[in-house]
Order: sequence, then structure tokens, then C-alpha cells
Amino acid sequence: MFKQKTIYTILVIASLMIFKSVSAQTNTIYFMDGIHQSLYLNPSYQDNCNTFIGLPGLSGINLQVGNNAFTFGNLFQEKANSPDTLVINFNDIKSGLQNSNYVIGSTAVPVLGLGFWLKRSYFTFNITNKTSVKLSVPLELATLITEGNGNYIGDDNPLVISNFGPQFTNYHEFAFGLSRQITHRLFVGARLKLLFGIASAQTKNSTVKITTQEKTYELDIETDMLLNLSGPVTVTRDSEGNINNIDIDTTDPLAYAINTGNMGVGIDLGANYQFNDEFKFFASVTDLGFINWHTNVINFKQKESYSFSGLSLDSINTDYSEFDAILDSLERFTNLNESSIDYITALNANIYMGATYELAEFMNLGLLSKTAFYQKDIMQAFTLSTNFTPAKWFSGSLSYTVSNKQFTNFGIGMAFKGGPFQIYLLTDNLNAAFWPKQSKAVTFQIGLNLNFGCGKRDDYSIINNKKRKKDIDFM
Repeated sequence: MFKQKTIYTILVIASLMIFKSVSAQTNTIYFMDGIHQSLYLNPSYQDNCNTFIGLPGLSGINLQVGNNAFTFGNLFQEKANSPDTLVINFNDIKSGLQNSNYVIGSTAVPVLGLGFWLKRSYFTFNITNKTSVKLSVPLELATLITEGNGNYIGDDNPLVISNFGPQFTNYHEFAFGLSRQITHRLFVGARLKLLFGIASAQTKNSTVKITTQEKTYELDIETDMLLNLSGPVTVTRDSEGNINNIDIDTTDPLAYAINTGNMGVGIDLGANYQFNDEFKFFASVTDLGFINWHTNVINFKQKESYSFSGLSLDSINTDYSEFDAILDSLERFTNLNESSIDYITALNANIYMGATYELAEFMNLGLLSKTAFYQKDIMQAFTLSTNFTPAKWFSGSLSYTVSNKQFTNFGIGMAFKGGPFQIYLLTDNLNAAFWPKQSKAVTFQIGLNLNFGCGKRDDYSIINNKKRKKDIDFM
């Protein structure tokens, strides 16, 4: 039993390693008290410290890996009479598939952070490297792999596979934020972002149509695909124009790391409203924006058709010419048309809406809705949390999240203060560490912040000042 659990835990960690170079914030952080990184989800957040300093690589490394189709237990099962050997279980995978299936991964690595007060406004500046990865697998493709094309016979019943392939983006984000108190009840904030793209892979169009003739079972295959690339990529072809290899150029990584040729813009918007002594409402939109890619751009386009009438057994045993002719025809599918045309990718936007109810001066209940947009797919999550600050040096949160038809996501958040140092640790999926076999997602966030002059901004923030808040009639 121990070995089995260990194997699944290693698989979860391996998934994290796959996406280690791929912004992810935990839902648990949204309502936690006193963590600067909350403003990445709602820019109306205001720190009650005079100054915040973010350290490179230390002030909040965030990681998210997940899918909407299967758990690790669905994907891998123990081999009969050999519990230490895992095999892929296609039947269980198929049972969990939806019309649109995807695996996503993202990280955000801080480079520099700064927050400070100027009169009644809170200003922030952040530099972050962000990466997002998405791999789409439509139901039709999975069905073809597991069942073949037997359910798609006839000209009027073709198998059409579309919207599959990878989406990858890596970029630097320079964000300038401002949060301001408008009234005693209302706080608003915005973060304007200047984006510099480093590398990208975008499947703009991917369609394969397979028609099986009713009488002869001959296959007619048509493809229509477009893949956009930008980054340190070199393509080599043979004498007939077919692609031999696609290499990543690592001779000058610094040149790509500081590349400013692929520019974009983005914005985060947020507000929080103190309705009365107990209820506070929140709303925010993050990562509205795009990047225009026009340096080191390669476009691969393919639009081909091919008819496969089958292969006779006699030709395989005695004459290889028929088999060779089929291989020669299939080579056309590697002869991609290559161009260099600029393209645009949109950021993965998020919409947050939530509210808190104050149970005591040190504790509240929170309810949060998150709608995440990944190209044409939408992921919805709901988080219920209990947030508490029993001491000046500690704040915490316990959360429960429903996402991707997964109902066992229990999260925890902890933040400790000592002098100017603050250490925090959060996850929306603590259960993944104990029951990795039943997990569809892992989110993790850890950081070290420097805060100076804490607890001295209450005069400027009615919402952070519980004593003064009680003296105001919000109704």
C-alpha cells in the first residue's frame, strides 16, 4: 500500500516538474489578511504596511497543474499480480472524457516587487516572469485512439477532429498598480501591464477530417492546420523540403531573456465594497490583454488530402512497392508550408466575484467564484473559506474548492510575521499530498516578503481599521 501511494505521489511531482518552466495564484489567498500577493487577484487590495519589498524568486513562486477529465487513478492502474507496476487504463480515461478535454499548467516567478503609500493611495510595481501551457484533446481524438473509426462510416458521417494541440506562452510582465479609497465604503484599484514575449507556440487552427467509405472502407483524410511559433527555434529540411528536425537554439539564452521585440499590454481591475459592519463584497478581472509576436516568428501551415485504400497482405509478403508508395504519399504531411507572419495571442483572463461575512474581529467567512478563460475553454471554480487573524504575527485560512467536477479540494493558508519578514504558504489542494490518486489538480504558492511600517496605515484605510469602522454608519 505504501509503495502504491508513493508511486502516485511521484507522478504528481513529475507533473509539476513537467510544468516547472511554465500566473497561477491560489484561490485561498484572495481573502487572506495581510499578504501583498492578494492584489494580483484584486488590485484594490491595500497593505497596512508603509512599504513592501519583493525579493527575486522568493516573494511568491506560484504553480498550477490540472486537467478537467481524469485523476491519476483513472490514468494509471496497477498491473494484475504486480502492484508496483502501473499501466494506462484507457477504459477509465474514456469514462471521464468530455467534449473538450485539456491539461493546463502555469507558473509565475517574481523578479522584483515594490509597494508603498503616498497620501491616500497605495502604489505597486512588479516584474514577473509568467508561463502558461495548455494541451487540448477533443473527445473525437480520444475516441479514435481508443475505439478506432468504426462509428464513423459514410460520406455523411465523417470523423472531424478539431481544436487540438498545444498552447504555450512565456513572457515578462511589468505591472504598475494603484489602489485608492473612493469613499468610506468603496475601494478601487488597477494594474497596468507592459508585456514582453519571450517564447510562444500557438495552434491557431487544427482540423483533421476522416471519411470512411461505406462499401470499400477506403479512408479519405483531409488536414487543415496552422501552428505559430516564436522563440529560439531553428528548422532544418531535407532536399525535398520535408522537415528533418526542429532544434532549440541555446547558444545565447540571455538575448531571448531580454528580448523586447514582442510587446503587449494588459490590465487588472478590481474593487471592494464595505456594505455594512459584517458584509464586504469583492469583484475583479485579471489578465485582460494580448501580446503581438513579430520577432523570430515561424508559421507552419498544412492543407493536405490523402486517400488510403488499404494494403494487401500479398504486397507486404512479396512486394514492398505498394507499401513504399503509401509512405511516399504520407511524406506530404511533413512538408509544411513555412512563413513568417506576425500573430497575436490573448492572455488567459480571469473573473472573480466574492463576499465575506465577519464572524468576529479576527475571523470571517468567504465565498469566491472564479471563472478562468483558456482560449475557447472555460473553467469554473467556487471556494468557501474561513479566514482568521488571531495574532499580529499570524494569519490563516481553511478553504474548500469545487473545480473541474472535483469535490475533494481542501486548502490551507498560513502566514507568519517576524520583524520585517513574512513567510507564507498556501495550497488549494492539500488533499493531493495525501490522496494523489484521486487528484485532478495541484496548486501551490510559497513566498518570503519584506514589510516595513506595518500597522501604521489604519488612518487611511477604514476597511483595515476595525475600530474606526465600527463608528461609521455604512447604511
